Amino acid sequence: MTTIQSEEAQEALRMVRETQRQMRRMIAAGGAAYYLWLWGAIWMLGFGVEYFLGAGSPTVGWVWTGLDTLGFVLSMAIGWHFARRLRSPRGTSMGLFWAAWLVYGALIIYFAQPQDANRLTLLIALFVMLAYVITGVLYRSRFFVSLGIALTVLTLVGFVFFPGAFSLWMAVVGGGGLILAGVYIWWAWR
Repeated sequence: MTTIQSEEAQEALRMVRETQRQMRRMIAAGGAAYYLWLWGAIWMLGFGVEYFLGAGSPTVGWVWTGLDTLGFVLSMAIGWHFARRLRSPRGTSMGLFWAAWLVYGALIIYFAQPQDANRLTLLIALFVMLAYVITGVLYRSRFFVSLGIALTVLTLVGFVFFPGAFSLWMAVVGGGGLILAGVYIWWAWR
């Protein structure tokens, strides 16, 4: 390789690294950490209540309804807040993706009719992690792809090996994992 080719290759690699850095900053500036903290906290609270009260408790359904409603409202507020600061066609596309994902996920879960609370939790968690993987693919973010895959594997581990404590597992591992991912983005990508 000649000196010119070597310099061109080094410049191309520098440009790739700079593009990756800018993409991470854009994702962080778009509020990714806030979404992860919000939904991590919701998972910790919801699954924690489910574990301690029992999945069959009518209170659990009301708690989840309240937490999910709060989560959707706050997610929209976060999106609107950051959309004013950061205009991006991809941001609109991601908002539409999540809306379509929500509708299709609800339809699939409704018609699949999981027979127990653990299977319902598993199905919802798998849909959420699929969305993180797709988000990572669309943004070319290995972090989000890795987050989705890692939490999928951990969810399956909890489902298979800890069925009696699956809700607690999801509170700590699922909710905690999302919160830690948000902390990482906040700390490392800004």
